Amino acid sequence: MTRSHSELLWPVERLSDALEQLAQRQGYGRPAGEIAPPAAAVEPSRVWMFALGDRLGVELEPITPLYHELPDVLERAAPCILQVRRDGVPSYLVLLGTRRGKLRLLARDATVVSLQTKSALALLREEQEATVSEVDQLLGGVEMSPRAREHARSKMLLQRLGQAQLRTGWIMRPRRTASRRTLLGDIPSLVAGILVSHTLLSLVLAGSFWLLGRAALQARLETGWFLGWIAVIACAIPLRMLEVWWQGVFSIRLGTLLKQQLLAGTLKLTPDEVRLDGIGRHFGRVAEAEVVEQLAVGGALLAVLSLVDLLLAGVILVLGAGGWPQAMVLVLWVVVAFVLARRHYGVQRAWSSARVDITHDLLERMLGHRTRLAQLPLERWHDGEDVRLSSYSETSKVMDRRTMQLTALLRDGWLVIALLSLLPAFSIGTANASALAVSVGGILLALRAFDEVAVYFQQVSQAAVSFEQIRDLLLAVGRPELESKVPLDMEGGKQTDAASGTLIEARGVTFRHDARTRPVLENCSFQIAQGDRILLEGPSGGGKSTLVSLLTGLRTPQGGVMLLHALDRATFGASGWRKRITAAPQFHENHVLSGSFAYNLLLGREWPTSPELRAKAAALCKELGLDELVAKMPAGLEEMIGETGWQLSHGEKSRLYIARTLLQGVELVILDESFASLDPETMRVAQRCVLNHAKALVVVSHP
Repeated sequence: MTRSHSELLWPVERLSDALEQLAQRQGYGRPAGEIAPPAAAVEPSRVWMFALGDRLGVELEPITPLYHELPDVLERAAPCILQVRRDGVPSYLVLLGTRRGKLRLLARDATVVSLQTKSALALLREEQEATVSEVDQLLGGVEMSPRAREHARSKMLLQRLGQAQLRTGWIMRPRRTASRRTLLGDIPSLVAGILVSHTLLSLVLAGSFWLLGRAALQARLETGWFLGWIAVIACAIPLRMLEVWWQGVFSIRLGTLLKQQLLAGTLKLTPDEVRLDGIGRHFGRVAEAEVVEQLAVGGALLAVLSLVDLLLAGVILVLGAGGWPQAMVLVLWVVVAFVLARRHYGVQRAWSSARVDITHDLLERMLGHRTRLAQLPLERWHDGEDVRLSSYSETSKVMDRRTMQLTALLRDGWLVIALLSLLPAFSIGTANASALAVSVGGILLALRAFDEVAVYFQQVSQAAVSFEQIRDLLLAVGRPELESKVPLDMEGGKQTDAASGTLIEARGVTFRHDARTRPVLENCSFQIAQGDRILLEGPSGGGKSTLVSLLTGLRTPQGGVMLLHALDRATFGASGWRKRITAAPQFHENHVLSGSFAYNLLLGREWPTSPELRAKAAALCKELGLDELVAKMPAGLEEMIGETGWQLSHGEKSRLYIARTLLQGVELVILDESFASLDPETMRVAQRCVLNHAKALVVVSHP
């Protein structure tokens, strides 16, 4: 390896420095301050990397590309770091991006170096290619040109190693709470490019209207004029292609950003917020989010472009035969358009709200259908449905009338008013043919704009109404999140206290639900030590599950303090606390996702997982008596389960939830009625497994 290549590879002990410089160059995050480096020549754990990302104020996403995917990764994944391993020692390439077909890499001396993609591929694939040395031996006995040999070698390596996984790399992204300028990235420049290209396109079209109108009014529509008109129209083709391309890129970038923000906001909702909204409103929010993305992203931009057309049309009308009076007519008609649009928005808002309500009501009735059949007489099964549907139908009729007024009156009304305002100049004969042609061009450009405004405003109006339904999710992104203040070398779960010391200490903990006046827990104090096995019993509604949510950090005490290793939740951070305490919720709050059995077992751990974790999961399944189930599955641990796959029984799901909790490797395991659905023999097997693996244990049960 050449000296220039060695200067590009960052050792593990300088990885935090590399990521800090990468974040600063991208305008993300903040300085991390003093950070303890990971062990030299050892790949840092994912927990350490995630904690480092929190310190830097960025998101780090692990990627394990396949051999054949690496060219696409180099082209699209920046900013990122990619692991190179030589003689078993890991080091990293810091990729800033691409420019003119070359990669831009950050060298160890903080300078930016350009490198051919071919050279970077050779570095990153070197470890894998060393395992198939027979390819070079085979080609060594064949006479061919160096270029043909290299081509044949790359094809053979791709065939042999195409599906091989490379080492883990990390993509850097801004946090969802970053500034708008950081999150938008190059979106403002895309908008500027679209506006410029659209303005030029509109001027070209207006020029074509003027050219054709002048020739017609002067009765000189000859071949030369006609060819000139065709030439002007041809100039619009590349401008239109450029505008459409930029609009597509803009829609993809903004749509991606919207989905990311919605997901981040959803993940910050509290359990109580999720539970109280109900499934119907959550489904309605998903539908409204799709409306916002599809209509706002496209319609808002096109509506702005239509306003640009109206502004250009006003300037052109001032220069035409109608002059300022005709331009003022255009301004007045824009005011009329605003009034019509305002009325349409009010009706559409009521219609959208009614649509969400009726969707929520429908889903709730579907979920409670069996209860309705059992508890209500036949004649009352559909009480209230006709009233809701009738109200929704009337609201829809009003909106349809307003939509018709908006689409028909704006376009056709403008054409009539504009021609009437041009009639005096045409009838008196004071204007020449060129001025009349300019006016006609301005009228037609405004006509095109009003035609588009009527359509695009409906989209923007519906998107604005839908936005009100998802606004809470976007606002939730800005909620403050507790960040860990413990040293980085303790982020991997390293204990912060002696093995025999106190694990949890609660002093005067009090909690009250918002809808209740009396507290569920009041002045509650207790201790949990390392190695404790605690049985928590109590009647239904006595606060057992609330206490579990406080222990796991899903809820925050409203009074008193709760300490883990003598440190509070603000010190560990939200994620740091959850890495040390995990609970298996009650059965109705736990879920099997559509995926492989292994994926459901290791939910919450790194995925794709390591062979060591997979082997540990298989061994735990055997201890819980799930090995017979796995043996029956054609694909074993890789068998798809859930709604679209293998169906599990009640007891099998319970043991899956227990295994999932134990595989987190935390210091305190909480099982909330996890043994309730097991028969006595299976329960003894599960209890023995839990006692063997849980460092500290709390089991919640009814008396």
